Amino acid sequence: ANNNNNTMIRPSTLLLRKLITLPPLSPTHTSSRILRRLVPTSSHVIEYQPILILQCSPDLIADPAMRKSDGHEPRMLLESLEEGKVVWREDVGEDDGQWYDVGMVIGEIVEDDEEEESEDVEEWTWQAYLDEPDE
Repeated sequence: ANNNNNTMIRPSTLLLRKLITLPPLSPTHTSSRILRRLVPTSSHVIEYQPILILQCSPDLIADPAMRKSDGHEPRMLLESLEEGKVVWREDVGEDDGQWYDVGMVIGEIVEDDEEEESEDVEEWTWQAYLDEPDE
């Protein structure tokens, strides 16, 4: 009989670190600033939990005729589609007025009990909604 005990994969080895990046919310979107982190660092998040409110550059909406105004900077609510512990980068501020390029890493989501950095890294999955009052 062939004993495959040595080839078993523990589920935890399949989990990856997920890099939280400022996502491109449209094909023309170039930058955002973080208005508010909705979860503090080291918090456990679940799928579909809101974690960020961003203010986006006007180019989020490609056609200027579709914007509320020429310089309109839409607010977006981002939900994580990942589960784990959020670790924010300390050098990226919240509500500091700083604009960051799309794709910039602002944190990561790791397993709650992860003690060492995993070499397997992927970008996080997310979904976003407009977060503006109706006018």
